[in-house]
Amino acid sequence: MLALGLGVSACGSGDEDEGPRFVGAEKVCDSVFSGDVAAALETAIGDTTFLANGDGALDRTATAVKDFYADGQDVNRGQKFCSVNGKKRGSGGMDISFGLYKQEDALSEGHSASQRPYDLGKRALAGTKNSSLYFECVSPRLDGSDKEAARVLGGLRYSDRELEGTRAEQEANLTVLHAASLALAKKLECENNGGLPTKVVLQPK
Repeated sequence: MLALGLGVSACGSGDEDEGPRFVGAEKVCDSVFSGDVAAALETAIGDTTFLANGDGALDRTATAVKDFYADGQDVNRGQKFCSVNGKKRGSGGMDISFGLYKQEDALSEGHSASQRPYDLGKRALAGTKNSSLYFECVSPRLDGSDKEAARVLGGLRYSDRELEGTRAEQEANLTVLHAASLALAKKLECENNGGLPTKVVLQPK
C-alpha cells in the first residue's frame, strides 16, 4: 500500500511499504538460532537470507503447551512455533511446531525409511522432510508435572524444496529442531532443560 500523505512522501519515508523484510538466520524465530545452529539452518533451507518471521514465538508456544498440559490434551502439532522461508528461488520452507505426546509414542521403534533415529531427548528422528524430537518437562510452570511430566513433542516439516536426503541435511534439520526445543524447555523452566544438552552432539542409534 502506497503512503498518500504529502508529508510522508516529501520525507522519503514509508520503508514499511517496500515489501517483505529479509534477515540472517540469527534473527528468525525469536532469535533462537545462532552460531553452528544458524549454519545448520542455512544448510537445511539452502539459503543465507530469510523472511523475517517469528517474533514472540517462544511466549506463544510456551503458553500453548502450558494450556495443552492443563487441559490434558495430547496434540502432536498443536502450536506452530515458527515458519522459516529462504529468500532465493528454490530454497526451502520449513514449519516448526510443538505439542504433547502419549508415553507410548516415544517408545515406538517405527520410523520412515527417510528418517534416522538419534540418541537425543526421549526420542529423536532426523528426516529429510520430517524430523521430530521428544522430551519430558517437569516445571513449576506446569502444575502437576512433578507427578507426571509434560511430554513435549517438537516437529519440523517442509512445505516444499527438493532434497537429496543426505545425512548432512537430516542432521541439519535435527540440529535446528533441537535448538528450538531447547529454547522452549528453557522458557518453560523445565528441570535440566528437559534432558536436552545445551550443545547438541548428534549420535545415531
